[in-house]
Amino acid sequence: MGAASMHQNPLLTLDALAPCGVVLPTEARAALDTSLTLKARELGVQAFLLWGKFTTSSGRDYYVARAYNGTKRVDGKVIVNPGNKFYYSLDCAEWLDLEPVDGKLGELCGLIDGKRWLTGDPAHEYTVMEQPPTPDPDPVPDGDEPPPPPAAPDPVEHKLTELQRMAAMIDGINAQTACAPDGMYVTDAAGNYVAKPGFFVRYPDQLSSYVAPTGNLGKAAPGTWGLVWDSVKRVATLRSFAYPGFFAYYSANTNTIGNLYFGNGLRNEEVGFV
Repeated sequence: MGAASMHQNPLLTLDALAPCGVVLPTEARAALDTSLTLKARELGVQAFLLWGKFTTSSGRDYYVARAYNGTKRVDGKVIVNPGNKFYYSLDCAEWLDLEPVDGKLGELCGLIDGKRWLTGDPAHEYTVMEQPPTPDPDPVPDGDEPPPPPAAPDPVEHKLTELQRMAAMIDGINAQTACAPDGMYVTDAAGNYVAKPGFFVRYPDQLSSYVAPTGNLGKAAPGTWGLVWDSVKRVATLRSFAYPGFFAYYSANTNTIGNLYFGNGLRNEEVGFV
């Protein structure tokens, strides 16, 4: 084959990562086979891909997919084209909009108890208390006695929805785990960020052959990433210990890649001790 496929095949990825526990119920997989194609056609995007699944405290799990419509590299930064967006489903058949969260909302979502699972109820609300910064004291003329420091302002209450929290979780996971073979992507003459023609991974059994937004995985903190190389199938499987449930694969035989996240969305705060 030519360059590694940019548009991972969801069913092929599920098959490749099944030994890691990345498995869907039969009815969900059957629905997925049809719904992903239909949704991509409805949205008019290049691809509609399964991103993963969030397990919840109620057992009513969320499936997450993303509409992919290409990216460009502008001034050294990768910029997504219009149409790139996340969606969620409770049955892998009907996909609903998952609105992105801005920086402020993302910060507020980070105030939710980091050990608390999603509930499985899209209408569920979380209450968080934000402590505004204490104002700076007024300047004191030379020789005057400084006044008492200003009192801290009262905390501000915010209501956040489960869907906002889920969108923030996706952003956090992607920022740490969105990995690919090093050197796989290049910018074409039109500025599109595409898979390099003729690309293949020379040393697929080494972490240093892969990169994430945080840098080369070979230079990652010990205990952050793991790699298993199957010399018979010639498949490398990567896993994140910071976000247990994230797995990726590269097949040297078919020169294909894929990744999925199947977990509760919570970061492993003891990753340095794994």
